[in-house]
Amino acid sequence: MVKPELPQEILFDIFSRLPAKSVGKCRCLSKQWCALLSTPQFIKSHLNQKTHQENLILITQFEALHTIATIKDNAVSRKLELPSNWWEVVGSCDGLVLLINEEDEKILLNPITLQQVKVPDSPLALKGWESFSMDGFGYDRYTDDYKIVTLSYYKPDCEDTFVDVYSVKKGVWKRVESSRYDHAVPDLLSGAFVNGAIHWLASGKESGQPSVIIAFNFANEVFDEIPAPNDAGKFVFNILGVLGGRLCMIDTRSQDVWIMEEYGVKDSCTKFSIEVDDDLGISRPLCFIGEEEVVFVTEGDRLVVYNLKEGTLRVMVVDGASAKFVDGGAFVGSLVSPALN
Repeated sequence: MVKPELPQEILFDIFSRLPAKSVGKCRCLSKQWCALLSTPQFIKSHLNQKTHQENLILITQFEALHTIATIKDNAVSRKLELPSNWWEVVGSCDGLVLLINEEDEKILLNPITLQQVKVPDSPLALKGWESFSMDGFGYDRYTDDYKIVTLSYYKPDCEDTFVDVYSVKKGVWKRVESSRYDHAVPDLLSGAFVNGAIHWLASGKESGQPSVIIAFNFANEVFDEIPAPNDAGKFVFNILGVLGGRLCMIDTRSQDVWIMEEYGVKDSCTKFSIEVDDDLGISRPLCFIGEEEVVFVTEGDRLVVYNLKEGTLRVMVVDGASAKFVDGGAFVGSLVSPALN
């Protein structure tokens, strides 16, 4: 084998600055480069680069998956030819996206490499016809593992909320201590992964208990409370999401949006209001375009862009896909494999 002319650390530095799709093309040029660019050390080095831009993954009204690499007006989408009808984008972390299909199967996908793994059903899961459930996906830095957290409780009440955790590295489910909060909410929304924790909205179980933001802590596998904005009022019916890597909350009635600029510090929350006449029915925030525009998915299955500076709203046009999108999420391009175990 011919040795590379440049030291490995220099090659790592050069290739790690390329988009994940370009690295994939470079792997095809020689066996030597393929081996070098497929090592865990390089994949970690590439992931740690902070220059990767956000991509969008969207589910159309026809339950097909599309991705957008450059988020702008008249964006061009790429259809992912995967043999499933898709229902939900649970969340993303380090370029991996957790999806749920019409068979209620959980699929872990890298949209760049198209590697996918079916997550085994939990032997502890409650039957779908007798329960409600919500999922979250994130990275456990304490064990260097990606994990899925599922909250479930029996219909029609929320007497006990069970917490099941799946380890991607080990390939096993386990049940941890039940949540001490009331998770009965009108919309079963997936958790928002920020700062190493998965977040949901909930309330105390006692009558009159306030709304809270709770964060599932991977270190001790219990829920912590995160302070909410001072002027949020009763917010258990709001929406939690992620914008620009920061936790955000949306009041869908007033169309107020709070962004926590410094994690865990409520005084750091900034707020803007979507001041338009229409009731948008926001179902999920997706991403920023530059510093002045935010992309949302609405309950009307539209992608809309709100300009913070001008206070204007427009529908985002996507070439190569239907005009309606039922769900979506943002992800960074990476080479991380969903098959860790």
